[in-house]
Amino acid sequence: MSVRATGRLIGDIVIVTELAKSPQMVVKGIDEETKLITTVWFSNDNAYQEGIFPASALDRFEEKKPVAKKKTAKK
Repeated sequence: MSVRATGRLIGDIVIVTELAKSPQMVVKGIDEETKLITTVWFSNDNAYQEGIFPASALDRFEEKKPVAKKKTAKK
């Protein structure tokens, strides 16, 4: 599911949908007319990176919470 190119997206964390190991990127700016989103992230060697992606290529990053195992009561 792609994101919408609106001003509320600025500051959110997004990933590229089609990349298996997409970096987590912060939305820096949006061009609502062309639906292009400017993102920033740090590469593995801690270099600042910036990229522009179409809104249809990005998804919001949702951190998966660990599932707690249910404990059973002893009789």
